[in-house]
Amino acid sequence: MAVDAKLKRTTKRPEDRRRDLMDAALRVLHEKGANVATVSDITEEAGVAKGTFYLYFDSKEHLLAALRERFVEDALAHGTNLAARVGEEDWWGLVDASIRTFVDFHFDRIEETKLLVGEGLTPETRQLLDDCDRKMTGILAAGIEAGVQAGVFHVEDPEMAAVLLHHAVEGALEVIIVFGRDIGRDRLYAAAREVSHKTLA
Repeated sequence: MAVDAKLKRTTKRPEDRRRDLMDAALRVLHEKGANVATVSDITEEAGVAKGTFYLYFDSKEHLLAALRERFVEDALAHGTNLAARVGEEDWWGLVDASIRTFVDFHFDRIEETKLLVGEGLTPETRQLLDDCDRKMTGILAAGIEAGVQAGVFHVEDPEMAAVLLHHAVEGALEVIIVFGRDIGRDRLYAAAREVSHKTLA
């Protein structure tokens, strides 16, 4: 049976093994923090030899960068999926769905959110965040502009409305997740929904 188990481990697809290491890293980061966690901690959590780690990542910092990139890619995918629904659904229902999706995404991935904004930002991470922010606010601004053209939303500057709404919710999430403010996701969702409706109307 030990031989069979070893064969199963060695025949795992590279993308699955890489994902396993990244997921194990998140669990270790939750327990120890990015500054304390080591490659050995991560490989032990993943149940692989230390040498396996270096088949996929050059260093712990490389893995952390990969986690940040995955987080940003997934966030942008959510935004793109919501943008595809513009004009196809009830406008206010889509506003509510967008807020709920954004809030849930961060609450469901708390460790990645902490890693992205709470562990000290390198120049590369700052650039990654800036690129993500520009794309996310661009998606939101396009949706608001479409709502204005449809006569549903009433704002003078859709781009600035997008920046303000996006950063209002994002800032609240940072206070809650990174700094530990005791505010539940439903309370945040309700407040964000109220502010968004009043701003756009």
